[in-house]
Amino acid sequence: MLVKTIRFVSLFCTALALGLTLTHDLEIPGKQMLSGANWLIVQHTFYGGFAVVGGVAEVLGLISTGLLLYLLRERRAAFALTLVAALSFVGMLALFAFGNNPLNQQIMTWTPVTLPANWQQTRDAWDTFHAVSSAFAALALTSLLIATLRDTPSSFAKTRGSSQKIKYGS
Repeated sequence: MLVKTIRFVSLFCTALALGLTLTHDLEIPGKQMLSGANWLIVQHTFYGGFAVVGGVAEVLGLISTGLLLYLLRERRAAFALTLVAALSFVGMLALFAFGNNPLNQQIMTWTPVTLPANWQQTRDAWDTFHAVSSAFAALALTSLLIATLRDTPSSFAKTRGSSQKIKYGS
C-alpha cells in the first residue's frame, strides 16, 4: 500500500508539473505576437501562482519519486524507470534554479519604460527553459506510467488464470 500511495503522489506531481510547463509552451505563439510592453504586463500579471504550485509539485515530486526509487530498489525495471523520472525532476528543478528563476528576477525589475532593447532574447530564453522543462516532465510521467503498468497485473490475466471461462461478446 505504501508503494501505491507514493506512486500516486509522484504521478500526481509529475502530471501537475507537466501541465504547468506545457501551458507555458502553448502560450509561446501568442506571446510572440505581443509588443514588449504587453508581454511584460502578461509576465508581471499571470505567473505568480505558477511558481508556487509548480515549485511544490516539482519538489514534492522529486521527494516522492526518490522515496519510490528506494522502495523499488529490488525491482530492476521499475527502479530504472523511476530513476529516469527522478533525474527528470532534478533536471526540471535545475532549469528553474539556473534558468527561469534568474530570468524571472530580472524581468520583475523591468517596467515598460525600462524594457531593454533585447527583451525578445530574454523572452525566448524563458520560453526555451520551459520547453525543456516540459520535455523532462513528459519523460518523468511516461517513465512512471510505464513502471506502474509493468507492475500492475492485468485483470484479463487474472481472469484467464482462474477456472472461469471468458465469454466474449456478452
